[in-house]
Amino acid sequence: MKHGFIPAISTLALSMALSSNMAFAQDYTLRLNHTGAPSHHYQTITEQFAKEIAQKTDGAVEIQVFPSDQLGNQLESVEGTMIGTLEMTLASDTVLSNWVPDMGMLNLPFLFEDMDEYLEVVEGPVGDMLSAQVEEQGAVIIGWWGNGMRHVTNSVRPINKPEDLEGLKIRVPEGKVFVDTFEALGAGATVMSFGELYSALQLGVVDGQENPPAHIITQNFNEVQDYVSRTGHIHMGSPLIMNAHLFYSMPEDIQKTLLEVGREYDRKHIDLIANLEAEQWKEVAERGMKINDVDKSLFRKAVQPVYDDAAKTFNKDILDQLTQ
Repeated sequence: MKHGFIPAISTLALSMALSSNMAFAQDYTLRLNHTGAPSHHYQTITEQFAKEIAQKTDGAVEIQVFPSDQLGNQLESVEGTMIGTLEMTLASDTVLSNWVPDMGMLNLPFLFEDMDEYLEVVEGPVGDMLSAQVEEQGAVIIGWWGNGMRHVTNSVRPINKPEDLEGLKIRVPEGKVFVDTFEALGAGATVMSFGELYSALQLGVVDGQENPPAHIITQNFNEVQDYVSRTGHIHMGSPLIMNAHLFYSMPEDIQKTLLEVGREYDRKHIDLIANLEAEQWKEVAERGMKINDVDKSLFRKAVQPVYDDAAKTFNKDILDQLTQ
């Protein structure tokens, strides 16, 4: 019989069995929650991951994927994974920063030129240090998956220079760096859950938002937004996390398989996003949104106060490795 999270007494029994070299057969059903729509690349990559894990564990591990925040919004989902009421979440580094503030360093504006630079960092010593901090909060990072570079949309005017953002209310996700970045650019940063965003744009509660093109399309933001300015201001990663208590209760071969496949999907997800975005930008234009590119040097200068504050806020050793 398959099951999800293991009660504490069962975990203890399993640990005793393993430590005494007893054979112990176990099947697992893991629920994996994510915020993307069923047509989003989150769904594509998690379904591929689930299929490969099932194959490589001979069916011992079944991963059930739940899109569109079906099991809770990102804050609820991450918290559930930390405490063990949910098995897995495709989170975001900015939401994780609520538990591990240093994760917010990955969202510093214009830190990464592209997703390849992001992957190089998180698969190195910086990623190891951040993973250790996440584990202290109750979760294991199975993979450092992606989301894409973020761009600003709004219903008022094109954004060509930082001054164009002044006076606009821009929705941002949870995370101090996001708020500080848009305040430095002169906008009013409004923190709001992703699930509330479309109606907020429709009702004029906020003037705009910022996301990669996949979210612009799958959430039909073109229906309530006229302009998209390719600022590429922040990269948001999507770490795949699993409850640590459950992970370490599993046999070592299953742990190894989860981590090995999760790491392989770091690159697979980044490549999937890159391949999709060329067509996605065409579709954004076909849906009637006006697209413009920006001179990033103007924006980099404007967000220098965010870096000044980061030097006072974040772990110096990690920050130095990121910005040297």
